Amino acid sequence: MQKFIPVDRLARPENMVVMRSRQVRDIRDEQNLDRRELPFDEEALRARLHGILTGEIQAMEAAGRTLFDFPDTPWEFQLDMARQVWDESRHTEIFLRLLEYMGAHLGDYIETEILWRCAQANDPAARVAGINRGLEGLACDVFDQLIRIAQRNGDEVIERAVDYVLADEITHVRMGSKWMRKLTEGDPERLKRAQEFQDSVDEVFNFRGGRRAREDITNDNGTLLTIAREARLLAGFTEEEIERLIASSRKSAAY
Repeated sequence: MQKFIPVDRLARPENMVVMRSRQVRDIRDEQNLDRRELPFDEEALRARLHGILTGEIQAMEAAGRTLFDFPDTPWEFQLDMARQVWDESRHTEIFLRLLEYMGAHLGDYIETEILWRCAQANDPAARVAGINRGLEGLACDVFDQLIRIAQRNGDEVIERAVDYVLADEITHVRMGSKWMRKLTEGDPERLKRAQEFQDSVDEVFNFRGGRRAREDITNDNGTLLTIAREARLLAGFTEEEIERLIASSRKSAAY
């Protein structure tokens, strides 16, 4: 079985279309669609839920691939990755049902490959830094926004379901922080490379102001993705790490 498989090897049903995220961004730019703002209408919410659903599928695949790609890691690490596969499979089912609750189905919208590409690191320390701290940290931001939108819409089904998943994502970030440090004990250069890989993942989602600090938004109404400081603190990010992410988002927003 091949290790470090490319995105075009991911198994998908025939009704699903996987596109490069850059291609999707170019199409939206041509149509003058602001990808940073999430309107409160149902169609935009269905598209967002579909994007999260496919992201959970890729997260499940990524955790499973980490188990397979790095068989020489400590048993406790492998156990944590197996647990994460189970968590992500449960999240996949939750968002599949939320999508159906909103009147849509898997395959109604395109899937982008950006999450899978961000997970391609050949060092397990960098892999968990990118996935568990970078991508799962992003999930904290996305779910915090979605909960606020559900509250504004008076939708307790989405609010409670997403809050339930957010609790898991917080544990995944903590797991990533633990193993990033344990796997690099006594090797500061390896730790630095892992952190740099996470920074590169964060920069992808900060591009063009795609994610902001809440204090940088005038009259924040929830349509822009913001850095979920409270959730990130619960997940074990330090104030210094959050401020570094905010600085990165401000730098990206300037271009």
